[in-house]
Amino acid sequence: MSQAEQIRKLKLRSGDVICLPAHTEPEWAEQFVAAVTERYPQEHFLVVIGDVQALDEAAMAAAGWYRK
Repeated sequence: MSQAEQIRKLKLRSGDVICLPAHTEPEWAEQFVAAVTERYPQEHFLVVIGDVQALDEAAMAAAGWYRK
């Protein structure tokens, strides 16, 4: 199954974190971000490739998030 076939309908809200699989190609991720930005131009999202738990506190703080 291709990555495009694995996409499900998303109901995104500003501030959502979108986790893409660790094997996602950077070019595909850039296309995904461009499509989401075009669809939701006034909203802000954090897109992570791989495990969101792997983000360090500095990266989370830079994105406006904090670890509980």
